[in-house]
Amino acid sequence: MENNKAFTLTNGGKASFFYCHRRFLPPNHRYKKNRKDFFVGRVEKDVTPPRLSGEELFDVVLEYGDIVFGLQSGKQKFSGFGSTHNWVKRSIF
Repeated sequence: MENNKAFTLTNGGKASFFYCHRRFLPPNHRYKKNRKDFFVGRVEKDVTPPRLSGEELFDVVLEYGDIVFGLQSGKQKFSGFGSTHNWVKRSIF
């Protein structure tokens, strides 16, 4: 969502979340300062994003409205695709 650190791969253009996991570690964890073994030369300074409650997450999903699934002409995307999110399907759960 708005707090993700995804980036696009240079050659393929695919969204990647690689190297985004260290910000979930405690602030004083030794891996946050490790420059050698992870994303070379980079120290993780970002804090953990706020965790949404079930109700808050449900409200976010409701904003996308009704989605029609199935084979249709063209690829369907939620409104706001690419600017506020990169979701291409809505969870059945």
